[in-house]
Amino acid sequence: MKTKYIIAILISVGIFNSCSGLFINRHITEQTQSLRAYPIHSTKYGAYLAARVAHIRQNYNLAADYYVKAIKEGADDADLLNRIYLLLTTQGRIDEAAEYAKKAIKEDDNSNFIHFVIMANEAKNKNYDKAIKSIDNIKDEMYQKSIGPLFKAWLYAAKNEKQKALEQLEVFKKDEALLSFYYMHRGMIHDYFNDTKSAQTDFEAIILDDDLEISFRSLQIITNFYLRNNQPQKAQNLIKTFAGYNTNTKVLSTLLENIQKIEKNRTLPLIDTPEKGLGEAIFNIAVIFRDFQTDIAQIFTALALYLNPENDVALISSADLSESNNRFTEAIKQYNKLSISSPLHYMAHLKISTILMNNQQFDESVQILKNMLKTYPDDYNILFNLGEINRMTDNNKDAITYYNKALDVAPKSTAADWTVYYALGMAYERNNQWNEAENVLKKALSISNRHPFILNYLGYVWLENNQNYNEALYMIFEAYQQNPENGHIMDSMGWALYRMGKFDDALNVLEKAAEYLPANAVVCDHLGDVYWQVGRKNEAKYQWQHALTLKEDTELLNKELIKEKLKNGAPQPISIIYNESLLVERLKMLSSSE
Repeated sequence: MKTKYIIAILISVGIFNSCSGLFINRHITEQTQSLRAYPIHSTKYGAYLAARVAHIRQNYNLAADYYVKAIKEGADDADLLNRIYLLLTTQGRIDEAAEYAKKAIKEDDNSNFIHFVIMANEAKNKNYDKAIKSIDNIKDEMYQKSIGPLFKAWLYAAKNEKQKALEQLEVFKKDEALLSFYYMHRGMIHDYFNDTKSAQTDFEAIILDDDLEISFRSLQIITNFYLRNNQPQKAQNLIKTFAGYNTNTKVLSTLLENIQKIEKNRTLPLIDTPEKGLGEAIFNIAVIFRDFQTDIAQIFTALALYLNPENDVALISSADLSESNNRFTEAIKQYNKLSISSPLHYMAHLKISTILMNNQQFDESVQILKNMLKTYPDDYNILFNLGEINRMTDNNKDAITYYNKALDVAPKSTAADWTVYYALGMAYERNNQWNEAENVLKKALSISNRHPFILNYLGYVWLENNQNYNEALYMIFEAYQQNPENGHIMDSMGWALYRMGKFDDALNVLEKAAEYLPANAVVCDHLGDVYWQVGRKNEAKYQWQHALTLKEDTELLNKELIKEKLKNGAPQPISIIYNESLLVERLKMLSSSE
């Protein structure tokens, strides 16, 4: 079966899919124990249940409100306090979170994050000694020795104790992997204390060492430093150098344009308070965690934005975390907060359009993309996404136009991206331009190193068009060998076996395909055909009837033929003619090459 969608929604299981993910470094009581704590007639029980429902539905602000209500109405469960301050933190309601965190400490909650929440709140309120004490109260050695010094550096800077601040950073100098942290925060602290020479030395230690990473946020801060110190050419050269080995040139070109527009002596520092510096430090830690513990990343990102709401990189990261947790409404809300002047505004709106597209809100997505096209008329990503939407809505003529425009403007690094050729080939095939489709799909196959999706698509189309049987079968078998757990490839494999007259083998594969794709109309139709040929006629009719009710790939069905099969059954298929010895030999060669 041909695969309809290229862009897949990858749903990861994060902290918000169950309440247990929010209990960090704590013993988790069973839900039933929590429920037994509240008598059925109690108002607080109703608030608690409402909170749980909102929590399960991923409406976390509402869940936090109901948990707060339950506490105010008399609930005093320690786990409930824990749940409240963590939920409030992830929603950016840090002042409220700190209030409940302090109450939770009195209930012997000593999780790591309770102290980070209180630290951020105390720092925001300029209670720097209390903030330092909160770090000292952390029991976990990793957090105490690895993260604590970074945060303390900025808290000592806030106390105007520059030397102590710099001493805290020395621990990072010992680890090559953390040298970027060391120089970046030294530079920012020197800059905060108006020691321009020392700040520049530290910043340029990162720039001049090819082994040290420089993030986009670091790029923003360093170029801001250069502009404030009358070195605009250095700022521009740094961005141009960075763009030379970075594929996301649109964001960098916008940053460069913004720099070129700035008038002399009109640049304000990005980090003009120690609280913002602490926010940068916290966000650095969030970035480390986001690849393997998104729940912790979400907490640190929220704290970073609390201390520095102007950090557009942290804001887009927070939105991306919401998106990865399937919280699309919240993600869109956060993406929309990006200022039009931000270099990340383009990326944010592209992400919004993709969310809407993946959720089949095609009109809304097109509106955003066409508005973006007015500003970026030759943008590859915008043109490609417009092609995707038109293909997915069966407007293949326009899809072809957009895909070809995307290829015309594709940067060198993107020109070899097989996905656009694959998508263009599908659009040509569905627009009955088979010669063009075949040529483009062959190119996609070549540059993708024989990707199983393209092998499957081209092989299946050839099979359905009664062309190139030997090559079609080999491609489908190769795709199946590469990716035997993909439902669409399973369907093609089963259908190929059916067309070869191997009904029993086809049955085994198609039944498995139906398990993977239970809502797919084509799979049901194919399974019905094979059931009929093996004598399971009632099951065959059920599958055909079911196929007519399903929505996935329904446009690929021949509904009149299915109705005819329901009346008279499936005709005995004429087995395709293929060179079996050649196929067997090629499959042996394929197996031996692995």
